[in-house]
Amino acid sequence: MADQTVYVQTMGCDKNTVDSENMVGGLLQQGYTLTDEPSEASLIIVNTCCFIEAAKKQSIEVIFDLLPYRTQPEENCQTFVVAGCMAQRYAEELKAELPEVDYFIGVNQIDDLPDIIQNQADAKIYTSAEIRTESEKRYVRKGQITEYLKISEGCDNHCTYCAIPNIRGRHRSRSPEVIIKEAQTLYDSGVRELILVAQNLTQYGSDLDGDMDLADLLDELAGRIPFTWIRLLYMYPEGIDAKLLDVINAHDNICHYFDMPIQHTEDEVLHRMGRRIDKKEIYGKVNLIREKCPDAVLRTTVIAGFPGESEAQFNAMLETLNDLKFERLGAFAYSQEEGTPVAEMPDQIDDAVKEERVRQIYERQEAISTNWNTRWIDQEMTVLIDEIDENGIAIGRTRGDAPEIDGDVIIETSQPEPGHFYRVKIVDAIGFDLIGEVINESTK
Repeated sequence: MADQTVYVQTMGCDKNTVDSENMVGGLLQQGYTLTDEPSEASLIIVNTCCFIEAAKKQSIEVIFDLLPYRTQPEENCQTFVVAGCMAQRYAEELKAELPEVDYFIGVNQIDDLPDIIQNQADAKIYTSAEIRTESEKRYVRKGQITEYLKISEGCDNHCTYCAIPNIRGRHRSRSPEVIIKEAQTLYDSGVRELILVAQNLTQYGSDLDGDMDLADLLDELAGRIPFTWIRLLYMYPEGIDAKLLDVINAHDNICHYFDMPIQHTEDEVLHRMGRRIDKKEIYGKVNLIREKCPDAVLRTTVIAGFPGESEAQFNAMLETLNDLKFERLGAFAYSQEEGTPVAEMPDQIDDAVKEERVRQIYERQEAISTNWNTRWIDQEMTVLIDEIDENGIAIGRTRGDAPEIDGDVIIETSQPEPGHFYRVKIVDAIGFDLIGEVINESTK
């Protein structure tokens, strides 16, 4: 068994996935090999998430599930690391509760992890406030077709319910040169769907010298590197403007997919949330996108049960969502996060009420999505095959679907190859998903 073998468990969002790939890349440069089996690992890393209470619980559960590989003498693990957001925010508390953990490494010292491990540092906690945005150590698995590229870090919005600025710090854009270089490396490794991510994608460039913004970055990226699909996630709606839409229209490889979290529709609630947009502006942005990009697929997220949200405000949001008709939507029950202003607000709403409101949102949304999907029956679409499941059924996505959060295209009648693009005829629609049949060979 290898002396230097690492197992990484990543929790939470795709931005954490990028951080884990940077950690692994640095370790591989120091002679480690990567394993998918924790029992084989001399080093185990749990890259944690603490965005909401449920994410904290999941991270803790995974830590406890994996710790026996470190504590049992017959096991191979010699070093156990808790990294990421929980380590950044709760390192002292975790150290007291989990003495078996060797190191707690926060989000700002991810790149230092290989040296900390290599040097067997004495300190257990590494949560520097020094902020960095550049890394050139990233590891990408062989055959990976879809990858995320983080173009900025942190957030300046300070929404009253969100702890991210306390964890990841202020907004910092990565330099366009480094982004283009990393994108080229991903393309050269075989990636064909590039997904740009940040806490707030549309804020990109606001802190850089010169006039560079998201539209300029996209124009250069899409023009220089021939990805099949470039997808944008986490675009705050107030930053979506005509210039950005013109660039998206100018490049065939940029998906007309707009992930724009609005969180609510009612002005009073939006104000308490600390959001920088109101209902009128939300309508304006949606109308602008649909005017400029008639084939656009719009996705949003909303929070149900925000403190003080009345029944009337919730019902008004339901009606507004029904009117706006986002093709894709995620709904979440408000989570009371310590250290955020709204956690101390009065009029906290009962969990059962919050969950019922989430259920009602999804019930309405299923009807909207079903109506959208049925229009594609008997039409042809380009589909990227993500996997073949245990029953031999191919699961894929269209340009209008992001991985893991949106619907699937299900193909039962042939065996397309994962990681390839196919022309598919849609024959049926079931809820959020489409049923299709391959009509030609892979386009890539």
